[in-house]
Amino acid sequence: ASYQWYNATTGLITGATGTSYTVNNSGNYYVVISNSLGCTSNSNVASITILTVSTPTSLSASNVLLDRATMNWGSVTNANHYDLRIRAQGTTTWQTLYVTSTSKTKYNLTNSTTYEWQVRSACSSDSSSVSAWTATQTFTTATPCALPTNPTETGVTINQATLTWDAVTGAWGYRVRYKSTGGWTIDTVNTNSLALTGLS
Repeated sequence: ASYQWYNATTGLITGATGTSYTVNNSGNYYVVISNSLGCTSNSNVASITILTVSTPTSLSASNVLLDRATMNWGSVTNANHYDLRIRAQGTTTWQTLYVTSTSKTKYNLTNSTTYEWQVRSACSSDSSSVSAWTATQTFTTATPCALPTNPTETGVTINQATLTWDAVTGAWGYRVRYKSTGGWTIDTVNTNSLALTGLS
């Protein structure tokens, strides 16, 4: 048997003589099958719609902490999923992740490190039809806080005291604990001092 594929609108497709034909454009297609006796038969017309996807937009990174970050982007029409790739800046190997939503939190990152990331849309589950990668985005994981130094006490009376220490660059706040007996009392402050009152 021999095969010849046709586009119902434009006619014969030159070179399309196999048992299958890969369609690159939307349209109506059929195949004519001929045997050695000269008998022919036309297949039913298959209406094919090629799905295309655009490159994601509205990219951002959020919740960037010491060891994790969340990468976000806008939804794309016809996307089956998204391919997200990430690497530490200055390295050459990407780690690619299969994502079915429009955000992904990546864990186990290294602190104080700049990461590069890109995302693309995919029409099919096997990523055989994809958009271009986005422009490279970056974020830098947080730097661990340094241990405060020079703790001192001032204004000590029978029932109050002020605790102070050197400010740490980049610190959002401080956790201070103190006790006389029993368990620790823990306070969180945003300055490098804590005034205690009502002490025994």
